[in-house]
Amino acid sequence: MNPSQKNTPEKPKPLQKASTEKKPWWAYLLKDKKKATKKKGPVREWIDAVLFALVAAVLIRTFLLEAFMIPTASMERSLMVGDFLVVSKVHYGVRMPMAPLTFPLVHNTLPFSNTRSWLSWITLPYMRIPGFVDVERNDVVVFNYPADDITPQNKLLGPVDIPSLKENYIKRCVAVPTDTFEIRDAQVYINGKKGFNPPEMQLQYTVRTSPDGFSSGNSFNPMVMGEFGFRDPTNSQANYWPTGQNTYVFLMPSYLADTVRKWTNVVSVERTEHGPLPMQTPAQPDGNHGFDVHMKGWTLDNYGPLVIPAKGVPLHLNADNLKHYIRVIADYEGHKLELRSGEIYIDGKPSNTFTPEMNYYFMMGDNRHNSLDSRYWGFVPEDHVVGKPLLVFFSIEGGIRWNRLFKAIE
Repeated sequence: MNPSQKNTPEKPKPLQKASTEKKPWWAYLLKDKKKATKKKGPVREWIDAVLFALVAAVLIRTFLLEAFMIPTASMERSLMVGDFLVVSKVHYGVRMPMAPLTFPLVHNTLPFSNTRSWLSWITLPYMRIPGFVDVERNDVVVFNYPADDITPQNKLLGPVDIPSLKENYIKRCVAVPTDTFEIRDAQVYINGKKGFNPPEMQLQYTVRTSPDGFSSGNSFNPMVMGEFGFRDPTNSQANYWPTGQNTYVFLMPSYLADTVRKWTNVVSVERTEHGPLPMQTPAQPDGNHGFDVHMKGWTLDNYGPLVIPAKGVPLHLNADNLKHYIRVIADYEGHKLELRSGEIYIDGKPSNTFTPEMNYYFMMGDNRHNSLDSRYWGFVPEDHVVGKPLLVFFSIEGGIRWNRLFKAIE
């Protein structure tokens, strides 16, 4: 034994002080290694995937793109019944939701029912994120049917007051803010100049045939008619039908009218002239859809002139033209409008001008004599604009129309 170590007491070890060092805040967010390596069960993974897909679909549908299906023939032959469209929400600017309490991924009715898909407990004012382009003349536009609050498209659903939940329509914008719009003998004029005629624009014609028709009473071969895009008269979207002995109505473009004239069994083809638009009566108080044009005797083929309201541009009002702007002033922009002894009062004050706070558009279907459009119910406010159709991604009627798949919309 080393002498120096003899009887030398062992020094006690110092007591360790409790650590007072604080952990960084992010350390509490770290998961335990065992928990981190624990796998989710198949049910949990399936639920997470469904929720992610649902949220993504809602965001895309609300802010980017939405699919629409063409239900009627108002744009035929430019757009066909059974066309499925991709519609951009960003081109004209994303319109923010007006009714947040809405069932996701549907429009205004719950699936397989005519029950409203929204609760009106919370409604938000119109707001739109600026888009890439403005609505331009001759654009095809998807919008909400303005008169859905007075003449509901879905009678079981009833009147709809929230613009974004009104029925979706698709038409061509023929006049933009500040334009003076007019139709003379079925030709659109904008600011006194001839407007654009879509290549597939359809008008109504009266076709008379020779008396030696088929025994069925139909003077036209159904197979031949199908090749030219005509539907059988029994079809709900028929574009030709008999009106008397050897007399038919045809809805067709002018180039097809020239073709039909050459058929051996056709005696004559004449464009049909249309009478005055529907008027309001006690039996049908909504006959003019809130847009009073019948007093001037305007027709589908002879209409106007009419100035399209523009944001910040005063409209000059008088007793004669006031009827055209009642909806703009009172319904779309929420002012109190009165006519006292021939004098116009807005919000209780006499006024012969009104300055809109929104832009307005005039929409018409390319199937000019078979389209419920602005000629009946007036202007489309900017807060009713939904988006710009980009292409037809699918099309079906009886069978798939392969030649229309991925067709750009012009």
